[in-house]
Amino acid sequence: FSFNNFNLRRHQRSSIHLQTTSNLVDLDEVSSTPPSNSRWATNALLFSSWNDGVVPNTAAKSFLRYSIVNKLLQDHVIEKEDGLETSVKFSPCNGPDVDELNNLEIADTLSESGKEFTFETFDTSVTNEVDSWAKETLQHISTETNEVTVKLLYIPTAMYALNPQSSNTPGKQRQRARADGKKRRTQVLNLLKTLLHAEISENLSFQTITLDLDDDSLKQPEASDNFQFPKDGKEAFTTWNPTVIYVEGGNTFWLQHCIDKGEYSQLFIDACTGESGAVYCGKSAGAIVAGDDVSTATWKGWDDPSVVPNRETYDDWIGTKGFTFSGSASYFPHMSDDWIELVNDKVEGQESDCTTCCLREEEVCCITGESKQTFVVSAAVPER
Repeated sequence: FSFNNFNLRRHQRSSIHLQTTSNLVDLDEVSSTPPSNSRWATNALLFSSWNDGVVPNTAAKSFLRYSIVNKLLQDHVIEKEDGLETSVKFSPCNGPDVDELNNLEIADTLSESGKEFTFETFDTSVTNEVDSWAKETLQHISTETNEVTVKLLYIPTAMYALNPQSSNTPGKQRQRARADGKKRRTQVLNLLKTLLHAEISENLSFQTITLDLDDDSLKQPEASDNFQFPKDGKEAFTTWNPTVIYVEGGNTFWLQHCIDKGEYSQLFIDACTGESGAVYCGKSAGAIVAGDDVSTATWKGWDDPSVVPNRETYDDWIGTKGFTFSGSASYFPHMSDDWIELVNDKVEGQESDCTTCCLREEEVCCITGESKQTFVVSAAVPER
Protein backbone atom coordinates (compact mmCIF):
# COMPACT_ATOMS: atom_id res chain seq x y z
CA PHE A 1 0.00 0.00 0.00
CA SER A 2 1.76 3.17 -1.16
CA PHE A 3 1.96 6.33 0.90
CA ASN A 4 0.77 8.39 -2.08
CA ASN A 5 -2.51 6.51 -2.29
CA PHE A 6 -2.75 6.45 1.46
CA ASN A 7 -2.41 10.22 1.76
CA LEU A 8 -4.87 11.05 -1.00
CA ARG A 9 -7.42 8.80 0.65
CA ARG A 10 -6.74 9.97 4.18
CA HIS A 11 -7.32 13.61 3.23
CA GLN A 12 -10.75 12.73 1.90
CA ARG A 13 -11.88 11.18 5.18
CA SER A 14 -13.33 13.12 8.06
CA SER A 15 -11.03 11.23 10.43
CA ILE A 16 -7.76 9.42 9.93
CA HIS A 17 -8.13 6.71 12.55
CA LEU A 18 -10.99 4.79 13.99
CA GLN A 19 -12.02 7.02 16.85
CA THR A 20 -12.36 5.14 20.12
CA THR A 21 -11.23 5.79 23.65
CA SER A 22 -8.14 3.62 23.19
CA ASN A 23 -5.10 4.02 20.98
CA LEU A 24 -5.31 2.02 17.77
CA VAL A 25 -3.02 0.99 14.99
CA ASP A 26 -4.65 1.85 11.67
CA LEU A 27 -4.04 -1.32 9.66
CA ASP A 28 -4.29 0.60 6.38
CA GLU A 29 -1.39 2.88 7.23
CA VAL A 30 1.47 0.53 6.44
CA SER A 31 4.20 0.75 3.83
CA SER A 32 6.41 -2.25 3.15
CA THR A 33 7.65 -1.74 -0.41
CA PRO A 34 10.99 0.08 -0.07
CA PRO A 35 13.39 0.75 -2.92
CA SER A 36 16.12 -1.87 -3.05
CA ASN A 37 18.87 0.71 -2.43
CA SER A 38 17.24 2.40 0.57
CA ARG A 39 18.87 2.62 3.99
CA TRP A 40 16.31 2.09 6.70
CA ALA A 41 16.60 3.15 10.30
CA THR A 42 16.87 0.20 12.65
CA ASN A 43 13.95 1.60 14.64
CA ALA A 44 12.62 5.15 14.61
CA LEU A 45 9.69 7.24 15.81
CA LEU A 46 8.73 10.41 13.91
CA PHE A 47 6.12 12.80 15.26
CA SER A 48 4.86 16.38 15.42
CA SER A 49 4.51 16.66 19.18
CA TRP A 50 6.11 14.76 22.06
CA ASN A 51 3.41 15.68 24.57
CA ASP A 52 0.43 15.14 22.24
CA GLY A 53 1.76 12.35 20.05
CA VAL A 54 4.01 10.15 22.20
CA VAL A 55 3.24 10.67 25.90
CA PRO A 56 -0.49 9.74 25.75
CA ASN A 57 0.00 7.15 22.99
CA THR A 58 0.15 3.62 24.41
CA ALA A 59 1.04 2.00 21.10
CA ALA A 60 3.85 4.49 20.42
CA LYS A 61 5.27 4.00 23.90
CA SER A 62 5.13 0.25 23.45
CA PHE A 63 7.08 0.56 20.19
CA LEU A 64 9.58 2.90 21.87
CA ARG A 65 10.09 0.44 24.73
CA TYR A 66 10.56 -2.41 22.27
CA SER A 67 13.02 -0.38 20.18
CA ILE A 68 15.18 0.59 23.17
CA VAL A 69 15.26 -2.95 24.58
CA ASN A 70 16.06 -4.35 21.14
CA LYS A 71 19.01 -1.96 20.82
CA LEU A 72 20.31 -3.01 24.26
CA LEU A 73 19.87 -6.66 23.33
CA GLN A 74 21.74 -6.37 20.04
CA ASP A 75 24.62 -4.60 21.81
CA HIS A 76 24.63 -7.43 24.36
CA VAL A 77 24.74 -10.07 21.61
CA ILE A 78 27.68 -8.33 19.91
CA GLU A 79 29.55 -8.16 23.21
CA LYS A 80 28.95 -11.87 23.90
CA GLU A 81 30.03 -12.83 20.38
CA ASP A 82 33.24 -10.84 20.80
CA GLY A 83 33.85 -12.54 24.15
CA LEU A 84 33.40 -15.99 22.65
CA GLU A 85 35.73 -15.17 19.79
CA THR A 86 38.36 -14.02 22.27
CA SER A 87 38.01 -17.15 24.41
CA VAL A 88 38.47 -19.41 21.39
CA LYS A 89 41.43 -17.37 20.18
CA PHE A 90 43.31 -17.58 23.46
CA SER A 91 42.20 -21.12 24.42
CA PRO A 92 41.86 -23.00 21.13
CA CYS A 93 42.25 -26.40 22.82
CA ASN A 94 39.42 -25.82 25.30
CA GLY A 95 37.06 -24.32 22.76
CA PRO A 96 34.46 -21.65 23.54
CA ASP A 97 33.32 -20.96 27.08
CA VAL A 98 30.22 -23.16 27.56
CA ASP A 99 28.43 -20.73 29.89
CA GLU A 100 29.04 -17.85 27.51
CA LEU A 101 27.78 -19.97 24.62
CA ASN A 102 24.59 -20.85 26.52
CA ASN A 103 24.00 -17.21 27.40
CA LEU A 104 24.45 -16.22 23.78
CA GLU A 105 21.92 -18.82 22.69
CA ILE A 106 19.38 -17.35 25.13
CA ALA A 107 20.06 -13.85 23.80
CA ASP A 108 19.70 -15.09 20.21
CA THR A 109 16.36 -16.70 21.07
CA LEU A 110 15.11 -13.44 22.58
CA SER A 111 16.32 -11.55 19.53
CA GLU A 112 14.47 -13.86 17.17
CA SER A 113 11.31 -13.53 19.27
CA GLY A 114 11.54 -9.74 19.01
CA LYS A 115 11.87 -9.93 15.24
CA GLU A 116 8.53 -11.75 15.04
CA PHE A 117 6.63 -8.70 16.27
CA THR A 118 4.51 -6.99 13.61
CA PHE A 119 2.81 -3.62 13.64
CA GLU A 120 -0.34 -5.30 14.99
CA THR A 121 1.65 -6.31 18.09
CA PHE A 122 1.77 -2.70 19.23
CA ASP A 123 -1.99 -2.28 19.25
CA THR A 124 -3.06 -1.47 22.80
CA SER A 125 -5.04 -4.68 23.05
CA VAL A 126 -1.92 -6.85 22.76
CA THR A 127 0.94 -4.67 24.06
CA ASN A 128 1.33 -7.03 27.04
CA GLU A 129 3.15 -9.38 24.63
CA VAL A 130 5.79 -6.68 24.00
CA ASP A 131 5.95 -5.84 27.71
CA SER A 132 6.59 -9.47 28.66
CA TRP A 133 9.34 -9.79 26.07
CA ALA A 134 10.94 -6.51 27.18
CA LYS A 135 10.92 -7.55 30.83
CA GLU A 136 12.43 -10.96 30.12
CA THR A 137 15.07 -9.45 27.85
CA LEU A 138 16.12 -6.73 30.29
CA GLN A 139 16.29 -9.21 33.13
CA HIS A 140 18.53 -11.48 31.06
CA ILE A 141 20.88 -8.62 30.11
CA SER A 142 21.05 -7.25 33.66
CA THR A 143 21.79 -10.72 35.07
CA GLU A 144 24.68 -11.14 32.66
CA THR A 145 26.14 -7.62 32.89
CA ASN A 146 25.06 -6.53 36.39
CA GLU A 147 24.00 -3.18 34.96
CA VAL A 148 22.04 -1.92 31.97
CA THR A 149 22.90 1.58 30.76
CA VAL A 150 20.60 3.64 28.56
CA LYS A 151 22.29 6.58 26.81
CA LEU A 152 20.29 9.53 25.44
CA LEU A 153 21.91 11.87 22.93
CA TYR A 154 19.70 14.95 22.83
CA ILE A 155 20.05 17.35 19.86
CA PRO A 156 18.13 20.64 20.22
CA THR A 157 19.89 22.46 17.36
CA ALA A 158 16.68 23.27 15.44
CA MET A 159 15.26 25.23 18.37
CA TYR A 160 18.52 27.19 18.76
CA ALA A 161 17.99 29.04 15.47
CA LEU A 162 17.89 32.80 16.05
CA ASN A 163 14.73 34.73 15.23
CA PRO A 164 15.64 37.90 13.27
CA GLN A 165 12.27 39.43 14.23
CA SER A 166 12.75 38.95 17.97
CA SER A 167 13.21 41.99 20.22
CA ASN A 168 15.60 39.94 22.36
CA THR A 169 19.33 39.96 21.73
CA PRO A 170 20.94 36.86 20.19
CA GLY A 171 22.51 36.09 23.55
CA LYS A 172 19.15 36.26 25.31
CA GLN A 173 17.53 34.07 22.66
CA ARG A 174 20.23 31.42 23.04
CA GLN A 175 19.96 31.50 26.81
CA ARG A 176 16.21 30.93 26.73
CA ALA A 177 16.51 28.23 24.06
CA ARG A 178 19.07 26.30 26.11
CA ALA A 179 16.90 26.49 29.23
CA ASP A 180 13.85 25.33 27.26
CA GLY A 181 15.89 22.53 25.69
CA LYS A 182 16.99 21.29 29.10
CA LYS A 183 13.36 21.12 30.25
CA ARG A 184 12.33 19.20 27.15
CA ARG A 185 15.26 16.81 27.53
CA THR A 186 14.17 16.12 31.10
CA GLN A 187 10.67 15.27 29.88
CA VAL A 188 12.08 12.78 27.37
CA LEU A 189 14.41 11.21 29.92
CA ASN A 190 11.63 10.88 32.50
CA LEU A 191 9.44 8.96 30.05
CA LEU A 192 12.33 6.63 29.16
CA LYS A 193 12.86 5.94 32.86
CA THR A 194 9.14 5.25 33.34
CA LEU A 195 9.02 2.85 30.39
CA LEU A 196 12.06 0.85 31.49
CA HIS A 197 11.94 1.00 35.28
CA ALA A 198 8.67 -0.91 35.07
CA GLU A 199 10.65 -3.83 33.64
CA ILE A 200 13.66 -3.85 35.99
CA SER A 201 13.95 -1.55 38.99
CA GLU A 202 17.55 -2.45 39.78
CA ASN A 203 20.77 -2.42 37.74
CA LEU A 204 19.38 0.23 35.39
CA SER A 205 21.22 3.51 34.85
CA PHE A 206 20.82 6.46 32.50
CA GLN A 207 23.25 8.83 30.85
CA THR A 208 22.34 11.85 28.78
CA ILE A 209 24.16 14.70 27.11
CA THR A 210 23.14 17.58 24.81
CA LEU A 211 24.85 18.10 21.46
CA ASP A 212 24.52 21.31 19.43
CA LEU A 213 25.35 20.54 15.82
CA ASP A 214 26.07 24.21 15.13
CA ASP A 215 29.37 24.27 17.01
CA ASP A 216 29.85 20.58 17.92
CA SER A 217 29.51 21.48 21.60
CA LEU A 218 28.50 18.95 24.25
CA LYS A 219 26.77 20.33 27.33
CA GLN A 220 24.74 19.34 30.39
CA PRO A 221 26.07 15.80 30.96
CA GLU A 222 23.94 13.90 33.43
CA ALA A 223 24.39 10.43 34.89
CA SER A 224 23.56 8.53 38.04
CA ASP A 225 27.27 7.73 38.49
CA ASN A 226 30.63 8.95 37.25
CA PHE A 227 30.67 7.83 33.63
CA GLN A 228 32.97 8.67 30.76
CA PHE A 229 31.14 11.08 28.46
CA PRO A 230 32.09 11.77 24.84
CA LYS A 231 34.54 14.57 24.09
CA ASP A 232 32.99 15.74 20.80
CA GLY A 233 30.10 15.17 18.45
CA LYS A 234 31.80 12.43 16.43
CA GLU A 235 32.54 10.46 19.57
CA ALA A 236 28.96 10.98 20.76
CA PHE A 237 27.67 9.22 17.64
CA THR A 238 30.30 6.48 17.52
CA THR A 239 32.29 5.16 20.47
CA TRP A 240 29.85 6.48 23.08
CA ASN A 241 27.22 4.27 21.37
CA PRO A 242 23.98 6.13 22.21
CA THR A 243 20.84 4.07 22.80
CA VAL A 244 18.47 6.86 21.72
CA ILE A 245 19.18 9.85 19.48
CA TYR A 246 16.49 12.50 19.95
CA VAL A 247 16.35 15.36 17.43
CA GLU A 248 14.25 18.26 18.68
CA GLY A 249 11.88 20.40 16.62
CA GLY A 250 12.42 24.00 15.55
CA ASN A 251 13.74 25.58 12.36
CA THR A 252 14.24 22.75 9.84
CA PHE A 253 16.49 24.82 7.60
CA TRP A 254 18.86 25.71 10.42
CA LEU A 255 18.98 22.07 11.51
CA GLN A 256 19.76 20.82 8.01
CA HIS A 257 22.34 23.59 7.55
CA CYS A 258 24.15 22.52 10.72
CA ILE A 259 24.01 18.86 9.67
CA ASP A 260 25.60 19.75 6.35
CA LYS A 261 28.12 22.20 7.80
CA GLY A 262 29.39 19.72 10.37
CA GLU A 263 29.21 16.73 7.99
CA TYR A 264 26.93 14.92 10.42
CA SER A 265 24.67 13.17 7.91
CA GLN A 266 26.75 10.02 7.60
CA LEU A 267 27.25 9.92 11.37
CA PHE A 268 23.47 9.88 11.84
CA ILE A 269 23.06 7.20 9.20
CA ASP A 270 25.82 4.98 10.57
CA ALA A 271 24.55 5.36 14.15
CA CYS A 272 20.88 4.67 13.39
CA THR A 273 21.04 1.87 10.81
CA GLY A 274 22.17 -1.73 10.92
CA GLU A 275 21.27 -4.50 13.33
CA SER A 276 22.26 -2.57 16.47
CA GLY A 277 21.42 0.98 15.40
CA ALA A 278 20.37 3.62 17.91
CA VAL A 279 16.66 4.43 18.22
CA TYR A 280 16.01 7.63 16.26
CA CYS A 281 13.33 9.96 17.64
CA GLY A 282 12.55 12.93 15.41
CA LYS A 283 10.13 15.66 16.43
CA SER A 284 8.81 18.04 13.75
CA ALA A 285 12.04 19.31 12.12
CA GLY A 286 13.70 16.13 13.38
CA ALA A 287 11.07 14.11 11.52
CA ILE A 288 11.47 16.08 8.31
CA VAL A 289 15.26 15.61 8.06
CA ALA A 290 14.78 11.86 8.63
CA GLY A 291 12.76 11.59 5.42
CA ASP A 292 13.78 11.50 1.79
CA ASP A 293 13.03 15.14 0.88
CA VAL A 294 13.54 18.00 3.35
CA SER A 295 11.68 20.50 1.15
CA THR A 296 8.35 19.57 2.74
CA ALA A 297 9.49 22.18 5.30
CA THR A 298 8.80 24.83 2.64
CA TRP A 299 5.14 23.92 2.19
CA LYS A 300 3.57 25.75 5.13
CA GLY A 301 5.98 28.64 5.24
CA TRP A 302 6.43 28.34 9.01
CA ASP A 303 10.22 28.08 9.13
CA ASP A 304 12.40 31.03 8.12
CA PRO A 305 15.13 30.02 5.64
CA SER A 306 16.86 33.42 5.88
CA VAL A 307 18.74 32.21 8.99
CA VAL A 308 20.97 30.17 6.66
CA PRO A 309 23.59 32.16 4.71
CA ASN A 310 23.30 31.84 0.92
CA ARG A 311 20.12 29.76 1.17
CA GLU A 312 17.68 32.47 2.24
CA THR A 313 14.71 31.49 0.03
CA TYR A 314 12.44 28.45 -0.07
CA ASP A 315 13.53 27.71 -3.63
CA ASP A 316 17.08 27.16 -2.34
CA TRP A 317 15.83 24.10 -0.43
CA ILE A 318 13.93 22.31 -3.18
CA GLY A 319 15.29 18.79 -3.63
CA THR A 320 17.35 18.78 -0.42
CA LYS A 321 17.83 15.20 0.72
CA GLY A 322 17.34 13.93 4.27
CA PHE A 323 18.55 10.72 5.90
CA THR A 324 16.05 8.59 3.91
CA PHE A 325 15.38 6.45 6.98
CA SER A 326 12.24 4.94 5.44
CA GLY A 327 12.84 4.51 1.75
CA SER A 328 11.26 7.18 -0.45
CA ALA A 329 8.94 8.57 2.22
CA SER A 330 9.11 12.25 3.17
CA TYR A 331 7.34 13.75 6.18
CA PHE A 332 4.94 16.65 6.69
CA PRO A 333 4.36 17.23 10.43
CA HIS A 334 1.66 19.36 12.11
CA MET A 335 -0.95 18.22 9.60
CA SER A 336 -4.48 19.55 10.04
CA ASP A 337 -7.57 20.03 7.91
CA ASP A 338 -6.29 23.52 7.07
CA TRP A 339 -3.52 22.00 4.97
CA ILE A 340 -5.49 19.36 3.03
CA GLU A 341 -5.75 21.36 -0.20
CA LEU A 342 -2.12 22.43 -0.04
CA VAL A 343 -0.89 18.89 0.58
CA ASN A 344 -3.00 17.46 -2.23
CA ASP A 345 -1.53 20.02 -4.64
CA LYS A 346 2.02 19.25 -3.53
CA VAL A 347 1.56 15.47 -3.62
CA GLU A 348 0.05 15.58 -7.10
CA GLY A 349 3.11 17.46 -8.31
CA GLN A 350 5.55 14.86 -6.98
CA GLU A 351 7.26 12.21 -9.06
CA SER A 352 5.59 8.80 -9.06
CA ASP A 353 8.20 7.17 -6.82
CA CYS A 354 7.94 9.88 -4.14
CA THR A 355 5.73 9.38 -1.11
CA THR A 356 4.63 11.73 1.67
CA CYS A 357 3.42 10.89 5.16
CA CYS A 358 1.42 13.61 6.91
CA LEU A 359 1.47 13.54 10.70
CA ARG A 360 -1.12 15.22 12.89
CA GLU A 361 -0.28 16.31 16.41
CA GLU A 362 -1.51 13.06 17.97
CA GLU A 363 0.19 10.75 15.46
CA VAL A 364 3.51 8.90 15.49
CA CYS A 365 5.09 7.17 12.52
CA CYS A 366 6.99 4.07 13.64
CA ILE A 367 9.76 2.69 11.44
CA THR A 368 11.26 -0.78 11.68
CA GLY A 369 14.20 -1.55 9.45
CA GLU A 370 14.19 -5.31 10.04
CA SER A 371 10.95 -5.70 8.06
CA LYS A 372 11.26 -2.37 6.19
CA GLN A 373 7.85 -1.20 7.33
CA THR A 374 6.32 2.03 8.55
CA PHE A 375 3.05 2.33 10.42
CA VAL A 376 1.21 5.19 12.06
CA VAL A 377 -0.24 4.97 15.55
CA SER A 378 -2.47 7.61 17.06
CA ALA A 379 -3.25 8.79 20.54
CA ALA A 380 -6.90 9.31 21.31
CA VAL A 381 -7.94 12.82 20.29
CA PRO A 382 -9.52 14.61 23.28
CA GLU A 383 -13.00 15.98 22.74
CA ARG A 384 -13.10 19.76 22.53
